[in-house]
Amino acid sequence: MLRKIVFTFICVVITALSVPNATAEDLPKGMIFFVETESCPSGSSAAKDAAGRVVMVTTDISQIGKTSGTPMVDQKDNTHTHSGSMTVNLPEKRIAGASSCCNGQATKKGNHSANITSGSSTTNLPFIQLLICAVN
Repeated sequence: MLRKIVFTFICVVITALSVPNATAEDLPKGMIFFVETESCPSGSSAAKDAAGRVVMVTTDISQIGKTSGTPMVDQKDNTHTHSGSMTVNLPEKRIAGASSCCNGQATKKGNHSANITSGSSTTNLPFIQLLICAVN
């Protein structure tokens, strides 16, 4: 229920600030919000530490303002990779004519591990960063 109220409040603020000549002076000090313009409305300034980042909601005060990684560049579809590791346990299998002492093409029974990294790729999705403003 609280998420719905917060989301509704944010939508109302965004809608209100989409109106030309709107100001942020009636909003709580320190509140952040998105605008579709190139500058923040009167009573607010750009939240520089939020530019290019995903803003997350938290109830843990110690997490407020923390950042991780490098900010994304506006309208640039960044490349990324995925990596992981795996281990499989192969049972013993005997194959007639291939189970001799000298067949090096098959693998041995037991655990086998591998580390894997995918090729670099992009999302190929359109996106744009909105300006994030903070009430002064």
